[in-house]
This record gives sequence, structure tokens and C-alpha cells, in this order.
Amino acid sequence: MKKQKNPKKIEFICPKCKTRELIPSDIVEFLDQSDQIGVDTSYPPRFDCEKCYGKMVPTFYISVNGIVFENNLD
Repeated sequence: MKKQKNPKKIEFICPKCKTRELIPSDIVEFLDQSDQIGVDTSYPPRFDCEKCYGKMVPTFYISVNGIVFENNLD
């Protein structure tokens, strides 16, 4: 079975205002790896929305621990 990989850019969406942004996967994965100590890894990395200051979540992301996160907020 072939291991799934993240695309080069990961789409994030803000649950509050529905703003979408593409963030390079190497940045997301770096932050995911950095957050292993004292952080609940059942949540994916999140970013601040520049439009409304909500927390943007990935629409699809495979964590460094192999957890698949999917958010369909349309």
C-alpha cells in the first residue's frame, strides 16, 4: 500500500469567514513536528486568519503522525 503524501501546498479555511489560503506543506509539517511536546496532536496545525482573526484549519492534511484531518466547511 502506497503511503499518502500531502500536496506541495495545503489549503486552509477559516470556519468564521470562509477565507481560504494555500500554505506550503513544508511549513505546515515543520510546525506539526515542532508541536509534539505538550500539545494535543489530535488537532492539526492552525493559522490565524488575517481577515477576521479566526483560526484557519486545513481542508485536508495528513499529520506527521499519520492522522488524516478533513474539514468541509462549505
